[in-house]
Amino acid sequence: MAKEKNSLLGIHEGKLAPCPRKFNCVSTEHPDLNRKMLPISYQSLTLSQAKELLIHTIKSLPKTEIKEQADQYIYVEFRTPILEFYHDAEFYFDDQQKEIHFRSVSRVGFADFGANKRWMQSVVARFLEAVPENE
Repeated sequence: MAKEKNSLLGIHEGKLAPCPRKFNCVSTEHPDLNRKMLPISYQSLTLSQAKELLIHTIKSLPKTEIKEQADQYIYVEFRTPILEFYHDAEFYFDDQQKEIHFRSVSRVGFADFGANKRWMQSVVARFLEAVPENE
């Protein structure tokens, strides 16, 4: 189930690494509309508030572990519920645009049958639900 993380992780020239050619990755920066997702907007929050809220959101998900944190970057490892395939997810805070860019990729296989997209949709939905209304 490939416990070794992907080698293409981190921020490179202000962007996340591109997705591999395989259909096992989604990203806010992907040119293919089938694999592209919208970044998370945090217009009403500070960088610190947005990061704290995202960390809380990620920790609320099962089989998920935050592996690395920096000022504007979070790296997460998560596993699928049944077969426990490993996936790597990254979040990059673009504080000028007030957006969180992300990339989620499977460690094995050619296709992920939508696992990365569903996981990221869950993160986005939980994050947006948790944003205080008066912010």
